Amino acid sequence: MHGMNNFKILCFPFTYSQTHIRETSYRSIKPHLKQVFQSVYRHELETRLSYKPWKQEIAKIPNWSRRKAVAEFRLCIGHDCLGTHLHRIGIRPDPYCMLCSFREPMDKNHLGQCTALLNRTECERYWKARTKMMEN
Repeated sequence: MHGMNNFKILCFPFTYSQTHIRETSYRSIKPHLKQVFQSVYRHELETRLSYKPWKQEIAKIPNWSRRKAVAEFRLCIGHDCLGTHLHRIGIRPDPYCMLCSFREPMDKNHLGQCTALLNRTECERYWKARTKMMEN
């Protein structure tokens, strides 16, 4: 038996340990595993987000109402379901505004100039534009 332990140490020097490992229940190790996986995921997410140009803009969104925060978030990252985004993902044939006579791409910048969406806040213009686009 003693020779077998020496054989294991020689063949597997990095995996063999002389310490005794006690059995641990899943319930007791679950919080530790959860913490490890969350920290790895958080680090990976932070690395991926560090390259996004809109990362700084997202931090400026305070605790607004859900409707306003969603509109601001979507406009900030460019996934806003307006003409430009819908054209980019292949849903619309062109990126131009279908609500006014201007032949400008419908995006965050155009919302402030669109004649069909006057006298509203940016959030209200966004939701009104989405509603009108679904009607057409």
